[in-house]
Amino acid sequence: MKTFAPLLHSYWYLFRGAEMTLLMAGASVLPATALGAVLALVHVFGRRTARSALQIYLFIVRGIPLLVLLTFVYYLLPLTGIDLPPFWGVVMVMSLYYAAFMSEVFRAGIESLPQAQWDAARSLGMTRHLMLRIVIFPQALRLAAPPFVSLCVSLVKATSLVSIVGLWELTMASREVVERTLAPFQIFIGAALIYFCICYTLALYGRYLERRSLVGH
Repeated sequence: MKTFAPLLHSYWYLFRGAEMTLLMAGASVLPATALGAVLALVHVFGRRTARSALQIYLFIVRGIPLLVLLTFVYYLLPLTGIDLPPFWGVVMVMSLYYAAFMSEVFRAGIESLPQAQWDAARSLGMTRHLMLRIVIFPQALRLAAPPFVSLCVSLVKATSLVSIVGLWELTMASREVVERTLAPFQIFIGAALIYFCICYTLALYGRYLERRSLVGH
């Protein structure tokens, strides 16, 4: 017990860092999900020029590591006169980055539906808007839910990268405690357990959604 005394004395500080991690992840997931859904619709129903522009965006974003994008935007924006608070700058980068991956998840959910679903909706005289809202989206979202949750888990873990650009969260809080206590093993064990609890909870929820989608399908 004495070995882990530094962790026991600092656990509340790590929990505050975890709270910031969850806040950052939640603030990034919402716009990433909305933008990903819009991009998926453009990919499936958009004009050829819009789909080509989308492919360029996806190729660029998925081909560059998130850490490089964070560093690039962190140093580039002030040079262009844009002075965003660090928190919202990170949220913007992470939202744009994960929207690219979420768009592929939603697109796969839409395109995986059998053609009979589309034909049945058209035979009932539904407009495209009504068909998407009542028939297509509910089924596509159910199929896309498990990989979507996996992306959310990945996003939570990716927040540890923002400490590189000076934003305070769980990883940076852990480093600060290590500098004060000189107990890196104990402190980072605690941080790893906190990350594990967050991500494992999300993973269990993803398994639950996967079981439900299989039963419903």
